[in-house]
Formats: sequence, structure tokens, C-alpha cells
Amino acid sequence: MKNCISRKKNNISKIPLLLIVFFSTATFLTTSCSSFRHEEDKTANEYIYETFQDWYLWNNMLPKVDPNTFETGQELIDSICVEQDRWSFAGSLTSVKQLFEAGEFTGFGGSMMLDAQKRIWIGQVYRNSPMGRIGVQRGWEIKSIDGFTTEYLEEINNALARNQSVTFEFVDNNGETHTATLKREVVTMNTVLHSSIIEEGPHKIGYLVFDSFVETSEAELDSVFTRFNQEKITDLIVDLRYNGGGLNDIAYKLTAMIGGSKVKNKLITLTQHNSNHFNYNSEKIADYKGTSVEVPTVHFITTKETASASEVVINNLIPYMEVVIVGRATHGKPVGMYIFEVEKLDLAILPICFKTTNKDGNGDYFNGLQPTLEVADDITRPWGDPEEGMLKATIACIANPALASSSTALKSQAIHALEPLKYQGIHQLIGAY
Repeated sequence: MKNCISRKKNNISKIPLLLIVFFSTATFLTTSCSSFRHEEDKTANEYIYETFQDWYLWNNMLPKVDPNTFETGQELIDSICVEQDRWSFAGSLTSVKQLFEAGEFTGFGGSMMLDAQKRIWIGQVYRNSPMGRIGVQRGWEIKSIDGFTTEYLEEINNALARNQSVTFEFVDNNGETHTATLKREVVTMNTVLHSSIIEEGPHKIGYLVFDSFVETSEAELDSVFTRFNQEKITDLIVDLRYNGGGLNDIAYKLTAMIGGSKVKNKLITLTQHNSNHFNYNSEKIADYKGTSVEVPTVHFITTKETASASEVVINNLIPYMEVVIVGRATHGKPVGMYIFEVEKLDLAILPICFKTTNKDGNGDYFNGLQPTLEVADDITRPWGDPEEGMLKATIACIANPALASSSTALKSQAIHALEPLKYQGIHQLIGAY
């Protein structure tokens, strides 16, 4: 595929990505631009519908509709997508490119999760963000937002989506209350949320919490794996519990960092498109030349928020090494998207365009990759706390591998019913406001 993007007015170009609600690559690729009409008066919905007719993975199942009868592009997409497609969407090109190319978004810098009692918890915080700078951490509870308690979730979601200051009432890990009025800012995401070395008997465990696959992630990951290599870790835990996906290129590099010599210069991913674009079908070889580790087993921590590029990494490694999954079944997105740009309308169109499998052809995990050991996410504890449920269980499995398949004590933990807030617009991509 050529790196050949036209910046001329009205042209459509595309960017490849693997995601549930996240990220892409900054490599712009040519498309069959001649297949699109470029009249000045063409509507956004017409661009969307024609893009789906050409590139959508299930384009042979699209209904015939008049795209201009729908009020918004997203309403059009929702009406024509197949039932199993939970991901195709359209949005602001400016915001999407800001996110994908620079790992930036405008917001407060924190992800928010609901538990079974409808309490709102902070799942993660980006370091250089309005929330991060005032010390908000994973495990803090939000008691109210702009005065609305969690009985009024619709009002809370509306307050978070508006472009104005918002007042938060937090309760920290020690039970102390903090009130802060925060303004949205451009947040640069640190995608490595935590890394550490954990010693458990003879085991020297590298622990990595990775948030999303964006272009800036490569340098962050390389730094962590360089340290793991220097420390001569014997075991590896990769915590992807909230990682919704991202750049396919970064997913391939992380596969190589984890797999080391087991995957070097070997086939890891197969990509398949619809019959219009079978020439884009490809095979990916693990040819990354950066830092990697040599461990016999990799332990992944996952939840149903673990999606797309995260699942690709796990699936890639299954044929080559022992893979243990601790937590919940993953989201189930073995398909990927391209971003089609319509610059004159500030429009990004993101249909599902391809499916992925590992080197053995396995990849129909629409119900998620299933855990070896099902364990609760303890949202109340910070990253790296050895008493946090998922991390504690994973360390126990490393110390005694039989636990992963036989421990009723670990398996009997109640699974917390955590759900993300109903993010709107670009924040659906990030999983955070």
C-alpha cells in the first residue's frame, strides 16, 4: 500500500485502525477515490453511504436507503449496519486526527465507571490533565457532577458533554471529600499508566498497565520493555483491562515486544476485506527490531472493555507461547476500521472494513476471548496495589500455575458489574472525558 494522500479539496482518504472506541495510525493510504463523486453540494450523508457501499465489510448486506432522509450521519449508520456491528461511526475529522496522530483530546482527563450500585468511580487518570494535576487517582469515587448525584445519570452525561466548566465532588481513597471546578483542556495521553517490577519468591515479574494504542505509545512501551529486559524479568503481566484498542502498527510491535524470539520474523496476523478490496488482504510478519523480552508465559488482565487491537495482540500470541487470561471475557471485536476523510466537511467516516485472524486463521471471537481465570476488577485500589483483585490473582497464578485452572477460591470472587459512563462524540473513542 502506498503512502500517498491527496490534500486536495473534496478528496476522500483513509487511515487504517483496529478499534472498539479507540485510535488509528497516522499513515495515510490511497483509496479508490475515483469511485466517489466530488460535487461541491454533496452531503455528509451521501459521502457516508457511498463509503459504506464500497468499503463496509458486510457491504452485500446493506439496505437500499435515501441517505438524506436521516437527520444525522450517525443515525444513517445505525440504520444500515448489520446487527453484529457495534462500532462503525462518523465524527469530527479535526478531533479524530488530533486524537489519533498526537494522542490528544479535549477534556478533563479521567475515565469514569459505574458499579452495580450506580456509584461512579475513577478508573484511570491521565497524568497531564485537569484531573491529574489536582491529584485525582484511580479508586476515587465521584459523589456528584454539577450537583447531580448518580440518580440523574442522563443529566450527568449531558453536563460532561457540554463545552463548559464542570464541578466535581470527589471522595478519595481515605474517605476525604474534595470539590473542584474543572475546565476542559487539551490532554496528551500517557498510554502507559503504570509499570513496576514485582518480586514473588523466585519470580521477577514485569507488570505493565497499558491504556491505548496510539502513535506516541511506541516510545513509552520501548522504555518499559528496555527496563524489563535490563532487570531480566522471569514473568510478564500485561494489564489491558480498559484498553479499547488503537493503531494496528502498535499492536504488531507490542506482539513482538512480548513474544521476542518466539515470533520474530514469523506470521502473526492475517487481514481480510470485502470482495471489492480483496487486493488489500495482507499478512503481517513480526519484524519489529526494537526491545523485547524472553518469557515462557504471558499473563493478560482483561475485562469486557479490552477490545480490538488489545485482542489482536492476545490472539496473535496464542499460537506461539502460553497465554493466560485473568479477569473477564474481552469485548469481542475481531474486525477493524479505516478512517475516511472529507476535509471540506470536517468529516471522518469510520466503517468496519476488515477482519483479522492469527496465523492459524483463528479470529471469530465476537463473544470475546475467554478468561483462563475469572476474577473481579477492584476499582477501589490504585494501579500496582498487590491486594487489587485482578493483580493479586495473577501473581498467585504465576507463583502456582495450577491455580489458573483449579482454584475455586479465586474463581468464587464476585464479579463487579462495572460499566463505563455513556460517553458521547469523540469521547466514545477515548473511554474518558
